[in-house]
Amino acid sequence: MGEDDGHPGADGEWLLVLREASEAALMQALAQAFPQLTARESEVLYWVVQGKTNRDIGDILGTSPRTVHKHLEHVFEKLGVETRTAAAGMVMARVGR
Repeated sequence: MGEDDGHPGADGEWLLVLREASEAALMQALAQAFPQLTARESEVLYWVVQGKTNRDIGDILGTSPRTVHKHLEHVFEKLGVETRTAAAGMVMARVGR
């Protein structure tokens, strides 16, 4: 419980919103938000948003970190960004997950 700080609505109550999100639903939302990306590029971008490194993504997708890097180069070009952080920020702004 929060403390009452004298502001309206600050009566010591919290509202907790839970939302169930499946990996497949998030990938589908990504593909719809960024139709210019291939399915594999969308997968790589999904894992970037999850905070994974190229090595982690390569292990998850069964490919090399260098291949992941090449996919990310294409993603950055298609999205008009230069960094992983900028790409992730764009995803969060459009998909909001």
